[in-house]
Amino acid sequence: MHTDERRLQRRAFSTSLRRNRETVSLYLFLAALVLFAAISTPRFASRDGITNVFGQVAPMGFVSLGMTFVILTTGIDLSVGAVMSLTTTILATVMIPGRPGSVFLALGAVVVASLVIGTTSGMLVAVMNFEPLIATLAVGTIVNGVTLLILPYPGGFVPPMFTDIWLHRIGGVVPRGFVLFLVAATLAYCILKYTTLGRRLYAVGGNETHSAVAGIPIRRVKFNAYVISALFACISGIALASRMRSGDPLAGAPFTLTAVAATVVGGTTFSGGVGGVVGTFAGVMILGVLSVMLNIAGVSPFIKDMLTGVIIVIAVIYTSYRCR
Repeated sequence: MHTDERRLQRRAFSTSLRRNRETVSLYLFLAALVLFAAISTPRFASRDGITNVFGQVAPMGFVSLGMTFVILTTGIDLSVGAVMSLTTTILATVMIPGRPGSVFLALGAVVVASLVIGTTSGMLVAVMNFEPLIATLAVGTIVNGVTLLILPYPGGFVPPMFTDIWLHRIGGVVPRGFVLFLVAATLAYCILKYTTLGRRLYAVGGNETHSAVAGIPIRRVKFNAYVISALFACISGIALASRMRSGDPLAGAPFTLTAVAATVVGGTTFSGGVGGVVGTFAGVMILGVLSVMLNIAGVSPFIKDMLTGVIIVIAVIYTSYRCR
C-alpha cells in the first residue's frame, strides 16, 4: 500500500511538473511574440499600440475566463457571443445621458438577462442531458433573435459617465478595463484552485463516472459552469459596449470563436479536467497581440478569422497528442 501511494505521488508530481513546463513554454512564446512584434512593427511598441493591445484583451478576456469553466467539464458554450451582443444593445438603449439611475437599471437588466440565459443553458445540458454544442447553439440563436428585435441595427448610445470607468487610462497607458480583467482572472483562478466548486469542475471533467461514484453532484457542477460562463460573457459585453460607446446586435458574434481559441491555446482541453485560468490568460494575450499586429499590417478581418480557425485546429491537435 505504501509503495502504491508513493508511486501515485511520483506520478502526480510528474504530471504537475509537465504542466508547469507547458505553462512556462506558453509564456515564453508570448514574450517572444511581443518582442517580434515590437521589432518588426515599430507602431506596436508605441504608447498607442500597447494601449490598443490592453484594450483588445478586456472584452476577449472576460468571455474566455467563462469559457474555461465550461470546457473544463468537457462542454462548450456557443451562446456567449449572443450574450455579449444582447448586453451591448440593452446598455445602449436603456442608458440615458444625464440620468444616473438608468445606468443601474441597465446593469441590473443585463445581469438578470445573462442569469436567465446561463440558467437555460445549464438546465438543458445538466438536467435534460442535451449535447452542449446543440443546447448552447439553440439558446444563442434565440438570444440573437431577441437582440435583433431590441435593436435591428447598430446604434444607441452609452454615456461617457459609464464608458470612462472602463476606458480611463492608468498611467496614460493601461485602460482600467484591463485592470478589471486582471481582477476577474485572479478571482476565477482562486475559485478553480481553492474552492469546492473548482475542485469538482476538474473532477467532473477528468472522469464523470468516478465523480458520480464519489458523491459529487454532477448536474449542479455543470449547471454552475454555464451560469458562470454567461455572467462572464455579460461582463465582456459591458466592456465591449464601453469601447464602442454604442450597441450592436452582432458585435459579440466573433468572440465565441475567439474565446474557444484563447481557452484551447491556453491548454484547457476538450477532454476535460486539464487546464485553467493561468493558461487562458496567456492564450488571451497571445491572440490580443496577434490581432493588433494584423490590424497594424492592414490584414483583412476575413483572413484574421481564418487564422483563428487554424490556431484552434493546431491547438486541438497538440492537446490531443499530449493527452495520449
